Amino acid sequence: MDNHPHQYNFSTPKRQSPIAIFLIIQKLIEQIVRQFWPILLVVILNNFDFQAKSSTSAEDPYLTKILFFVGGLSAIGSIIAYFKFYYYIKDDELIIEKGLLKKTKINIPFDRIQTINFEQNLIHQAFNVVSLEVDSAGSNQKEISIQAIKREQAEAIRSFIMSEKAKTQTAESEEVVPATYEEEKSDLLMELTTTDLLKVGISQNHFRGLGIIFGFSFWIWQSVEDFFPDYRPGENPLEYVEKDLGLGTVISLWTYLILALILFSILISLVMTVFQHFGLKFSRTKIGFKVVSGLFTKREASANINKIQLVRWEDSILKRIFGIFRLSLFQASSAAINTSQAISVPGCYETQINTVRNTYFPDEKYLNYTTHPISSLVINRRVLYLGGIPALIILLNAYLQSSIFIAAGAILWIALIFFTSRIYHKNWKYHLNEEGILTENGILGTHFTLLKWYKIQAVKTRQSYYQRKNKLADLYFYTAAGTVRIPYISLERAQEITNYVLYKVEVDRRSWM
Repeated sequence: MDNHPHQYNFSTPKRQSPIAIFLIIQKLIEQIVRQFWPILLVVILNNFDFQAKSSTSAEDPYLTKILFFVGGLSAIGSIIAYFKFYYYIKDDELIIEKGLLKKTKINIPFDRIQTINFEQNLIHQAFNVVSLEVDSAGSNQKEISIQAIKREQAEAIRSFIMSEKAKTQTAESEEVVPATYEEEKSDLLMELTTTDLLKVGISQNHFRGLGIIFGFSFWIWQSVEDFFPDYRPGENPLEYVEKDLGLGTVISLWTYLILALILFSILISLVMTVFQHFGLKFSRTKIGFKVVSGLFTKREASANINKIQLVRWEDSILKRIFGIFRLSLFQASSAAINTSQAISVPGCYETQINTVRNTYFPDEKYLNYTTHPISSLVINRRVLYLGGIPALIILLNAYLQSSIFIAAGAILWIALIFFTSRIYHKNWKYHLNEEGILTENGILGTHFTLLKWYKIQAVKTRQSYYQRKNKLADLYFYTAAGTVRIPYISLERAQEITNYVLYKVEVDRRSWM
């Protein structure tokens, strides 16, 4: 396909925008910070201490030298990566060539391309460029990402590829469909308001914020001698602080500290929510769904309804109070399955959940579900592994320290696991109908997964020694976008479901994507 009706000649190999050099450096730095931020935080804080205590030293700290060295290598690598990266279109394929020592050529036929999405961070927006993401589900290649390309050129590439794909599909199906691609019209299902953002932020998982706080607390712990001049190295910091300030003051400080930790972690979650989901719009398109969101980095992600394998939604105690859910659409993908490949929509209400369910599974409302529990023996198993083993470790520690309070902690831990295991068993249900399955489980929140039988690619039954003795099994349904598991059901029931599902997959002529 050498002659294109567009102003761009896509058959000629092209480089990315020069802005890609800075974006590659930025991406490398983000990866380093994301993976090693606790270590970097401690090192930076310790480096500040080093500078304060050795102001007469003319030598730069080691951290500065390391950062300059890593930065220099990243800059050189980014420049090389830029000049060795080419993209072009030939014979109905999008082709990427890259690499210096190890050259790579990626060919993605148009008929394998599912979606083409755009992403813009602040650098992209400043220079009117976008990152073009090509999802090639069904191939053996990973998704293609072109770091920086002019928006009008990216839109032309998407228009051309989707137009050619539409022509091919029209010829194969002999149906009358548009032979040219246009930006599909969409119906707005929801838009996150300021109130919705607050609800999402408050009900988020706050472990990330607590991690930052604990990293800072570790530095405080290591620097206790700076706050208490009489502190002797090797002395227990807790005992020293209690002796210096008094027990009542220490208890008050701990109370205020815990409250501060909770409030600060919520604040961090709110800030991250605004960064990720500001201006989020969730729309229903002709071919599926689309999500656009982001404050500094604007992301556009699409989900073709035929490509969606699983639909999941979940709540928590706080989400239930606010009446909201977190919705995830898991799509077939060429790369290893992980949660980042799902389209996620926080702050959904029941109306949007029902719209997605009706779109993914139109016949669901006409079918009758039969509800089934899992075996109560799962309680014993959880108490043994999650309760008994940690309790033995706690009791051993109590024996070594001759502490009755630590021993009491072991008993409380087993009681907690027993209580939560009963809730786990009570809440775990699976609902079956002729065309699919809906699972429901959780302890503090409820997680739902909806799966249609014809999307399944494999079924597996697995038994532990304990399950074999009790004629129980775990049942796994494998799809191109993840796995659905039903734990602790009778072996007979697992075999019945397996035979039925394999039969449905065999006789159903619909494509799984």
